[in-house]
Amino acid sequence: MLEFEKPVAKKTWLDLAPMIDVVFLLLIFFMLTSIYAKPMMPVSLPESETSIIQEEPEITLGISSDGSLSLNGQNIAIDQLYDQLSPLLLGRLEKNIRLIADKRIEFGLVISVMDIAKQAGADNIAVVTEKKVSYEQ
Repeated sequence: MLEFEKPVAKKTWLDLAPMIDVVFLLLIFFMLTSIYAKPMMPVSLPESETSIIQEEPEITLGISSDGSLSLNGQNIAIDQLYDQLSPLLLGRLEKNIRLIADKRIEFGLVISVMDIAKQAGADNIAVVTEKKVSYEQ
């Protein structure tokens, strides 16, 4: 009688190695890019028709709607602002500061923060606004 070989069992599972490689590459990508993301405090910016887009300076001051301050994303008290801002400005060629202030805060607080920044050595304080949509053509 004629004998035949037994059929070889086919591979019935998926190879997960390529999928795991892709997942790890995505994980590394997001971990590396999240390092450069700057945390921002939620503020409602005022609008201006004459606002222009400038390059982002390295020093950012923020004033939230409840009056709390942040310097480069770190919460600080107003009495600590001069002590923490002046070393950041020391030795810089361009002493630019970007001020992000909520439109609902008191104007006196904005002036106080700007005054402290000037005393700490800031040459230029850019107030961040949103572009106002004009419906007149």
